[in-house]
Amino acid sequence: MNQQVTDYIQNITNESQVEVCHRIRQLIHKNIPNVEEQVKYKQAFYSIQGKQACVYFPAKDWINVTLFQAANLDAPAGFFEKSDHADRKTIKIRNGKEFDFDVLAGLLKKLGEAQ
Repeated sequence: MNQQVTDYIQNITNESQVEVCHRIRQLIHKNIPNVEEQVKYKQAFYSIQGKQACVYFPAKDWINVTLFQAANLDAPAGFFEKSDHADRKTIKIRNGKEFDFDVLAGLLKKLGEAQ
């Protein structure tokens, strides 16, 4: 794991968001073989063989996760935010709200398998 991403997560001021980001990071590494990580554009940025895979970053009351090359990914109704980009899927993990990390893990696994 990249120390730059570790520092990025540790510098998030909301402790619950720190925990969520650690969990997302673990899921990414568990489900996407050979993923590369870095901090880019003030986001935790992940790629597979040089192609964008996903990013996440904290916002005021949520963590924003974007999956790239994701046009064929499906999830339960309401899981993804509306988007004008068919190849991107955005997810908001809202502070203090229940979130199904198993669904996210499954999406990451499919994303990794498609690469």
